[in-house]
Parts: sequence; structure tokens; C-alpha cells
Amino acid sequence: MKHQTIKRILVFSLCAVMISLSGCSKGEEKQEQKEKEVVTTVLEKLFTIPNQKMQDAYEEATKMAEQAAAETTEPGAYGVYDFQKLLEEMYGSYFTEEGIESIPYWIYTNLNVYAADRDVTVTFKNADVQPEGSSEGNYYTFITELEYSIGEKEAVFEQKGTALFEDGKIKNIYFADGLMAEIENQLFM
Repeated sequence: MKHQTIKRILVFSLCAVMISLSGCSKGEEKQEQKEKEVVTTVLEKLFTIPNQKMQDAYEEATKMAEQAAAETTEPGAYGVYDFQKLLEEMYGSYFTEEGIESIPYWIYTNLNVYAADRDVTVTFKNADVQPEGSSEGNYYTFITELEYSIGEKEAVFEQKGTALFEDGKIKNIYFADGLMAEIENQLFM
């Protein structure tokens, strides 16, 4: 009798531990899936060019620069558009404050200028987002498939990068050199 009771206690304890472990992994899986979706959403927003809000902001910055230059005799005087507020409005729910600052300047300025001035479009197709081990937080690598066109000429490009999460938001996003150099090579060959 005692032997059966001990067996039952051991089996029950083992089952409780296994259920507990599976519950933790389900929570981690949900968090991972949510973070992968955030990365994909952000990439889709960043790489849908032209972006009218960004183009308008850049045009306003250009007008301010021209006006400031006309009103002064000092060389190099120009106006500067504060993109930070616009970035916070567009991406604040996905990024920490530090994370928004990691969005590369070329994405929200140069690409949109080229889109307006040189008939460039970029279309997000899909993203392969994979978790990687990191002691700093939840870390992901991604490969984003993009199509871009310059006038009638079309091409496919894979933009690679990484994203680091903290408390469910992107703390840092990094893009390997690529898309901007590719477009500039096509424009200025």
C-alpha cells in the first residue's frame, strides 16, 4: 500500500512538473510569435515606399532649408525637420524610445526622396524572422524579400537585419548594407 502511494505521488509530481514546463513554453511561444509579427509589421511599414507621410515631412524639411538659406548670409544654414515626432506617431507602439532612434535615417528620408524624385517604389513581399539566442533579450534575425522598381525597371532584393526586443518592444533594429546601395547603384550607373 505504501509502495503504491509513493508511486502515485511520484507520478503526480512528475505530471505536475511536465504540465508546468509545457505552460512556460506555450507562454514563450506566444511571446515569440507576437514579436515575430511585430518585426514583420514594422518591416512592411518601413519598406512600403513611397510613404506619403514621410514624403510630406521631407518636402517640408526641404522648404524650411530653402527658406532658412534665403534668410541668412551664413554658409550652410538650413532648416531641419524633426522626424522624431512623426516616427513616434507611426512606430511608437512597436519600439522603445531607444528603438525608434535605431531606425536608419536612409529609410525614412532617402528612400522617400528617391521615390518622389526618381520614380522609385519598394514593395514588401514577405519576411523570414527567426529567433536567435541572446543574453540581452529576445533577438531575431530577418531576411525581407522586397521588390523595387525604378521607372519601368523591376528587381527583387533581400534585405537582411536583426531586431532586439525588450519588454515586448523593439529596442534596436539593424539593417545590413543593401537596399539603399542597390538602388543608388541602379540610379547612378
